[in-house]
Amino acid sequence: MRIACNLMFWLLVLCVPVLFLTSALRWAVSEVRLYEYGFNKYKIEQATGISGPELRAVAVHLIDYFNSRVDEAQVVVSVGEKRGALFNDKELIHLQDVRGLVHLNNLVQVSSLAAVVICVSVLALLFKQGWPVLVQGALAGSALTLGLMLVLALWCWLGFDQLFYLFHIASFRNEYWMLDPAEDYLIKLFPEGFFYDAALLVFGAVLAVSMLVIIGSICALKLSGSGSKVGVL
Repeated sequence: MRIACNLMFWLLVLCVPVLFLTSALRWAVSEVRLYEYGFNKYKIEQATGISGPELRAVAVHLIDYFNSRVDEAQVVVSVGEKRGALFNDKELIHLQDVRGLVHLNNLVQVSSLAAVVICVSVLALLFKQGWPVLVQGALAGSALTLGLMLVLALWCWLGFDQLFYLFHIASFRNEYWMLDPAEDYLIKLFPEGFFYDAALLVFGAVLAVSMLVIIGSICALKLSGSGSKVGVL
């Protein structure tokens, strides 16, 4: 019985970093202000000839596409004096692949949230563990998250090119992600620097949440007199 209780506790701990990271990614994908920040920082309006309001409309459309609110990624815009479809076939295939990753991330997020709820319920109701044990689980999970995010943030800072390349190799089974900045608008809209900034934002958000949970958990355990020793009672 105690072994099963410990297994449930450590499953809770392992689910915390998954939940935090996938939640931050889901937020970032749907945050239009992140897209607008990238457009402004990298002067996308000047680089593409697409006006600011239309760039925002493209971002909103892509967010809707990634979240399955629209079926097609293609969007019609004015580039200079011409008006027409923005993306070519290669870019549309890549965007479809990206939407698949977004859906996978969302599924993992919901699954990890369900696992956390199940673990907490089983520990509290079946194994009769008090709230200090649940807080210890949140503390341990957040500490694990903090360590993982620090490693990823350091890797991102020191060698983002390598991290970015490995991500694409692991995530895509084709080479449609290898876009040409001279011809493909998708990479003009979202240069590598945009993803560097987005990655740091996501890691920073997860680090901030982890720190808040760690501080809150330690304070709660101190006030209750339970200490911060990790494990079931």
